[in-house]
Amino acid sequence: MISTVFSRRWDLRLPVITRYMESQFVDDFFNEGKLRLSSFKKFRNNPDEQQGDVAEGRANMKIATPNGNHTILATNGQEAYVLCGGTVENKNMEASFKTADGFRIMNTLAFADAISRHIPGFISGMEGLCSYRESLLINDYDEKPIVPPDQFASPEEWSKEYDKYVAEKASAAFFIKQLKFSHQGEYRFIWFTTSSDEKEYLDIVCPEARRFCQRLAGT
Repeated sequence: MISTVFSRRWDLRLPVITRYMESQFVDDFFNEGKLRLSSFKKFRNNPDEQQGDVAEGRANMKIATPNGNHTILATNGQEAYVLCGGTVENKNMEASFKTADGFRIMNTLAFADAISRHIPGFISGMEGLCSYRESLLINDYDEKPIVPPDQFASPEEWSKEYDKYVAEKASAAFFIKQLKFSHQGEYRFIWFTTSSDEKEYLDIVCPEARRFCQRLAGT
């Protein structure tokens, strides 16, 4: 993630994200604000070719640092909820998701903020476009050396710091998908919580999120 300040004006255009859903669930959202957020666990176990991916929430990384190379194979164990949409809107996508109904998210930042207020234990989140590659392996370089265990008071303290380091680095993997999904042009939201109990989904009621969305059917 990059934060920057220009000395002159710079406008960032937020994408319009389309989420295809069956009409009954779109009705629930616009009538009452009901929305289901899935987890990485749910995605990994989903047999649907378009919506399931066994690599979801997993990281395969090689990180080079001044004091050694590190290989990371990790699966997200923190409770996190995900909502996916796409930047592609056409008949092919309707066929893929077996529906022409859904909604557009017109302001992704405001939408994500509204949803976050209805997630128990919410602590942080992220959103962005997915990248598509033949290989999911991430090669990274960190100019800062990883602090060795002997610099900590106890092995447990070092383990906690190392787990935190891995979590920060592995977050990039949540936005990298297999090339076969590239036609979706996916954009995703991820909300993390304080819990380590990863459920398959979370049902929320967030009426205020509707003002940042536009129904797709008939438009």
